Amino acid sequence: MPDPQRIFSYLTIRPRWRKIFSDLWDYKSRTLLVITSIAIGIFAIGMISGAYTIIQEDMSASYEASNPANIELRLSNFDQELVNTIRRIPGVMSAEGRRVFSVRARLPGHEWVSLDLVAIHDFKKIDLNYLKLIDGVSIAGKQEIIFEKRALENLPIQIGGFVDIELPNGSTRSLAVAGVVRDQTTSAGDFLASPLAFISMNTLERLSQPNSFNRLYVTVADKPNDEKFIRSISEVISDKLEKSGFQIYRTRLSLRNQHPMASTVQAILGVLGALGILVLFLSSSLIANTLNALLNQHTRHIGIMKLIGGSSSQILGMYITLIFAFSSIALLISIPLGTQAAYQFSLFIASQLNFSILKFRIIPSSVIIQILVGTIVPLGAGFIPVLNGSRITVLAAVSGESTGQKTSKQSGPIAGESSKIPLTINRRLVILPRPMILSLRNTFRRKGRLALTLFTLTMGGAIFIAVFNVRTTLRQFIDQVGHYFLADVTMSFTKLYRLDEISELAKQVPGVIDVEGWSFASGEIQYADGTPAENLVILAPPSSTKLVDPILIKGRWLVPGDQEALAISEAIWKRFPGLLPGDDLRLKINGHEHNWKVVGIFKFVDREGIIGYSNYDYISNLLSQTRRSVSFRVVLNQHNKDYQTKLSADLDHYFRSNGYQVSQIEPGYESLKTASEGLDVLVTFLMIMALLTASVGSMGLTGTMSMNVIERTREIGIMRSIGAVDREVFKTVIIEGVLIGLISWVLGAILSFPISALLSYIISLAIFNTPLTPSFTLEGFFIWLCLVILLSSLASILPAQNATHLTIREVLSYE
Repeated sequence: MPDPQRIFSYLTIRPRWRKIFSDLWDYKSRTLLVITSIAIGIFAIGMISGAYTIIQEDMSASYEASNPANIELRLSNFDQELVNTIRRIPGVMSAEGRRVFSVRARLPGHEWVSLDLVAIHDFKKIDLNYLKLIDGVSIAGKQEIIFEKRALENLPIQIGGFVDIELPNGSTRSLAVAGVVRDQTTSAGDFLASPLAFISMNTLERLSQPNSFNRLYVTVADKPNDEKFIRSISEVISDKLEKSGFQIYRTRLSLRNQHPMASTVQAILGVLGALGILVLFLSSSLIANTLNALLNQHTRHIGIMKLIGGSSSQILGMYITLIFAFSSIALLISIPLGTQAAYQFSLFIASQLNFSILKFRIIPSSVIIQILVGTIVPLGAGFIPVLNGSRITVLAAVSGESTGQKTSKQSGPIAGESSKIPLTINRRLVILPRPMILSLRNTFRRKGRLALTLFTLTMGGAIFIAVFNVRTTLRQFIDQVGHYFLADVTMSFTKLYRLDEISELAKQVPGVIDVEGWSFASGEIQYADGTPAENLVILAPPSSTKLVDPILIKGRWLVPGDQEALAISEAIWKRFPGLLPGDDLRLKINGHEHNWKVVGIFKFVDREGIIGYSNYDYISNLLSQTRRSVSFRVVLNQHNKDYQTKLSADLDHYFRSNGYQVSQIEPGYESLKTASEGLDVLVTFLMIMALLTASVGSMGLTGTMSMNVIERTREIGIMRSIGAVDREVFKTVIIEGVLIGLISWVLGAILSFPISALLSYIISLAIFNTPLTPSFTLEGFFIWLCLVILLSSLASILPAQNATHLTIREVLSYE
């Protein structure tokens, strides 16, 4: 292969530009190190900024294209006549009734899986919540079933195959699998939603279900993206339903042009983008270090160029061009990779949140951001070292003075490298072996370079540790939220049953020690002028329950005898910022308006809306359901996952075989399983960004150690000439690198505390709409300590090997 330098020598290129190419080509490891560090930062920014734009454009657009319902009402059974009545209400664009119920499904020979079946009246006339065909057909015939794409994660179905559906009496029915669709609307934003499947209304009889609806979906006319208008229409519909004798269990509102998870995803991408910028910023310290070392090494070269007529501006231009060369090569590598990664990252997010991404495309704004950042940041990092190097005088350059140093203060064996720290080490650590003392002295010789290297490694370590702390914070909050769901098994029925009847039967199953019947209601919080403020879901356990351990912020919990008393989640402060325990809150429940006393405010997942707790006795009387319920919480004599699963199956079989109309019986751990899995995905992305920062820090240390070895070439030669063997030289370099790593670990551990608090605050607001108190774990500190020792050792191996390969003849001829 021809030598590139020889090729360039034949071209009419000025000597200083040939020198730039020579600096790039002759020091390949240094060039590769700098380019890689810049490319990683640009890649991270390109991936995040591109994904941010793609998701912002596609997420809500794809959601809107599905014509999502603005209003979802869960209520008692109704028929098509009611749907037609709702359609005639002024302001309503369309209305559709569907039946949604929980079942257990399985493929022959597989485990049972919880599923929500959605029965649709006419697949050919769907006016809202459109289904997008993925495979097979999108219209389910009689005794056929269509699965939503997310259900395939637990059910490996095949088109044309059959799936077993368990009936309330415990028997099963087989349905033919007709197709797979994507539903971007029905469970959008619901962390705990079960997978969906769709059937026609004429299949309900085969599954022992009544031929009626229990969900009402409505889209509004004229202002589908105006929350105030949507809420006013919802109030009109609720009033009509309640006056007609229908009980409303829950109401959910949404805008047509905004996916319920859009703000969460954008906030998280914003955090990842900030980390990407930090990665590039950290890589700039490597550029500064490299150029400082390069200019020190080229001091005499600069002096000779000035001696033969070179100006400071020409020399400045040379090294600025070198920086642009580093950046240009990094951009050529990182822009295509970042563009592809942005699209793949967007596809992954879309698959997790169940929306569609359009075809692959280049995002011009992302490319522009990469070019600007990839050019300006390296230039800003290297400008000061280059400027100082170009201003050095001929006398200082020819005499070998390092850039940025003053000759009057030279007292060490190498110009500008002595300081009080090495002298102190020499005097006070005489008990240590001489190679160790030498390593300690060398660590602090170049304080500016050491500071930049420590800054890079420290930031990488602090973020790495902070990610573990954030994960602990999020998981602890999920565990705390689990204290609202302390039941080992939750049983839901399709009709009301007496509390003592279900309790007595359940206790006949070995392992069951207690059963509680809960009630629930849907209400509307009103402003003082009577206008609707927000919907409210009220859960009503017995006043003596031990299955709720709330995270109280203010006030108290419910006590026996409380009537029209409410403990409410902190989400209420969005509508009533000054609300405190003891204040009254106007509620409309089941058509009746009353002032309720707020007794306490607790922390909960605000994304689920405003949640309230009241006593069972009062709510059941209000709803004319005294001593009856459809929802029961079961306490077992063991609380582990496997035992919950076994007893859930036993209870399910027992009640179904005795003729009870079971809707769903599931173990307690299932309640928060989906949320925990979603958090693990987020933590994985944070960990990737943390590893990127750590990798840049490691490369920075490799560059620093390489520069230190080059600058101590004569010193190493003297050590070898007086008998130092390769092992001692190798050990000296390795110890120096590990020492730098350990110092960075201490600093990173300290800095991780405020970074953990900041990340926990931002991410918890994005996911849960509530700030969390940060938690800390030793896991991240320990893993980073092991990792930083490993990275420091690996970063020092190549420079150490180069040091051991130097011969005495080479070092005596080194300049």
